[in-house]
Amino acid sequence: MKNQKLRKDDWIKKTYTLFSIFALISGFSLYSEVKKENQVLDWEGDRKRFLHKNINWEELGLKSQTQYILENFTIHSGLEHTPIPLEQVEGNLKYLTLGYQLRKVESRWKTIALSSGSKDKITEFHPRVVVRVDAPYAYSPTEYFDSKVFLKNTALTIPPSEANGNWNSELWFAPKWDFPVFSTFAFERIIDTATCPDAIYHEYTHLITGKYLGNNAIGRSLAEGISDYYAASLLDHPELYSHKTCEAVKRQLLVSSFRLDREVGSYDSSIESDFKKDFAFIPSLLWQYRQLVGNDLADVTIFQAITKTNAGDRFFPEFINTLSTSLHKELKKRNGEQAATEMVLKLEENVWIPHGVYSQYSRKKIVFSQFPKTSVKVPNSDEKSNEFCEIKNEMEFFWNDVSLEEPTLRFYWNCNQVKIPMLIQIDQSNPTNFLLQSNLHFLNGKLRFASQSADKPNPKLSEENQILYLKMYNHIKEYYFYRKTMEKEVRLYLESGVDVSRIEKIRMEFAYLGNSKKRFQYSFPLFNDGFY
Repeated sequence: MKNQKLRKDDWIKKTYTLFSIFALISGFSLYSEVKKENQVLDWEGDRKRFLHKNINWEELGLKSQTQYILENFTIHSGLEHTPIPLEQVEGNLKYLTLGYQLRKVESRWKTIALSSGSKDKITEFHPRVVVRVDAPYAYSPTEYFDSKVFLKNTALTIPPSEANGNWNSELWFAPKWDFPVFSTFAFERIIDTATCPDAIYHEYTHLITGKYLGNNAIGRSLAEGISDYYAASLLDHPELYSHKTCEAVKRQLLVSSFRLDREVGSYDSSIESDFKKDFAFIPSLLWQYRQLVGNDLADVTIFQAITKTNAGDRFFPEFINTLSTSLHKELKKRNGEQAATEMVLKLEENVWIPHGVYSQYSRKKIVFSQFPKTSVKVPNSDEKSNEFCEIKNEMEFFWNDVSLEEPTLRFYWNCNQVKIPMLIQIDQSNPTNFLLQSNLHFLNGKLRFASQSADKPNPKLSEENQILYLKMYNHIKEYYFYRKTMEKEVRLYLESGVDVSRIEKIRMEFAYLGNSKKRFQYSFPLFNDGFY
């Protein structure tokens, strides 16, 4: 009996203990459901890392008591028409981080705009910008592939469009994706950009640049480079899109980050049309600019340059000139003319010129600055064409039209009353090659007809002159061009005296013409003062 009683007492104790544990666990669960922690990922600038930080609802600036609506954003799940309900937002690290960082970058851009003197309310959007989390099409491994792009799209901005004075735009942030079957450490791609401040800052900047650079600017080299620059600048850290700047990239093996403080190179005009060729050049160059002039001044003057850049221009060379002008104007206002000029010249010497770009402040160091500032007529020494051209046989070169942005020497081949437009396209693709101080002795170019239909004389010409035109055209085509390419190599020799930075004579030579032992060559005459 005694043993039975002891066993009964033990059973009661065990039951009570288990019940107490269950009650305790249930209590914790109920408490946790009621008291969900609202945390965000935020960047700690001093230690260059992310921290999980508790926030209050007030820090999000919510504009609805039921849905995820901020002052200038409505945040949706996927393609849902209505914003995310707040009960789903509470305790959700991704949703909270996105809203918190959007508000943070918005505040920073408002400060930049005010400091720049802009009266535009650039951070206000009417209607609100639609932000889509877990957007299904930002990147699909089965529907999109580009061999040139190693960094696949996991976030994108739908280009802003304007209607009746209002801007409509959307930001999409994609979830992770996995290769079919292989869901392993090596193949699983985990990069949920909605939790990556650097990606959020990049996409938000597209909203700003889209207003000034045009609806088609997104995806072009300048807009992409500026967005990367501001993403790094707002973090105050030159590395982007890695586990260091985005906690969600911890196991990302298929994408490598880049550091703006290491990757620069030289300007290549091809990035204007194919920004995928070089993602890093523009943001890296702007980061060097930032290191020279200072963080806040760089952010402000780059924005000023954005607002003054013509969307129809060939973007980058004009942007650099506009940026140097903005820097000079801003520093002159703050520190005076002398300090402004000294800084701009220092910028040219240390940042722009070494990487193949220039502004108006360094034009005197470029070969084009010493070309003739007018048209120059030179008698033609081609003996064969003298048979056709009894009255006039000369070439009229328009040297004043040659520039860094348009390195093309245009001229007319004048034959009596007939003019055949020609051009010499200077070949150097890297503008550094145009520096006088770079031991520059000659420029290479290619002779071409200026018109694609050069074989068709102007119908306004007399019948006699149309016949003369065709004779000259066939002569040039036969003796001055490689038949397959319809072009001819030309070299412009730049002859200097003791001062190598000053051109004293320009001598032009064509490549050998057919079987002729003579080269077509002549020099351009100098005026008495040494200038054309």
